[in-house]
Amino acid sequence: MATAMTFLINYVNANVAYVTTPADYILLDDLTNDYLIWSATLADLLTHEPTTDELNENATIISDSAATTIAKCLLMDYSHYGGYYTRLVKGMGENKQYVFAFRFNGITATEPKLEAWDTSAHTTYLKHVLGAGTPASSMLQAKCTTTSLPGTGDWTSIAGLSNYIRLNDGTDLDPHPLSGAKDLYCNLKIKIPVAYATPAAETFVLTVRYTYL
Repeated sequence: MATAMTFLINYVNANVAYVTTPADYILLDDLTNDYLIWSATLADLLTHEPTTDELNENATIISDSAATTIAKCLLMDYSHYGGYYTRLVKGMGENKQYVFAFRFNGITATEPKLEAWDTSAHTTYLKHVLGAGTPASSMLQAKCTTTSLPGTGDWTSIAGLSNYIRLNDGTDLDPHPLSGAKDLYCNLKIKIPVAYATPAAETFVLTVRYTYL
C-alpha cells in the first residue's frame, strides 16, 4: 500500500507538536481551494478570499537598506467552513519548531524532500520569488525542524531539483528514509533581498518528493 502524506498548519502554538495537541493544527485537504499567502499586513481573520486590491494594499515594502522578511503567512482555508476563512500561521519565519507539519502513515524508500516550483508541472523555477532561474537566489527559505529549532543561522533557499531541504534531518550522503509512520516538520519564510528591483505578486508550488516501497 502506498505511504500517504498529509500537510498541516499550526495556527495556535508553534511550540507544540501535532501529537501533543492536534487541535492546534489545520489540515490542508483541498488542494484546489486551500493555499498559503505571504503578506505584510493582511488581516489575520477574513471571511472572504482577498481581492487583488487588498493583496496590493498589504504588500511588503522592499527596503533599500536591508533584506526584508515578509511578516505574515496566512492559510486561506476553504474546506473546513464551506467558504474562505483565513488563519495566521504561527511561528512562520521565527525560531519555532512546529509550524508546517507533514504526517506520513508508513515507511518510505527515500527521505522526503521539500521542493519549490513555478507550477505543478515541476519543470521551471523562473519566478522572482524562486530566484528567477537561479535556485541559490530563491527568496523562499526553509529549515528542517523535525528534531530541533531552526536557530538563527542561515536557512536554505529552495527552488527546483538542486535546492531543497530534507525533512527527516538527513543529508545527501546520509539520507534518512522513514522506517514507519512519523511526523516531520519545517519552517519557511520569504526574504526579499535589499533594494530588489522588481516588485511582483507571484504564486508558486511547494512539493514533497518521496518514494515508497
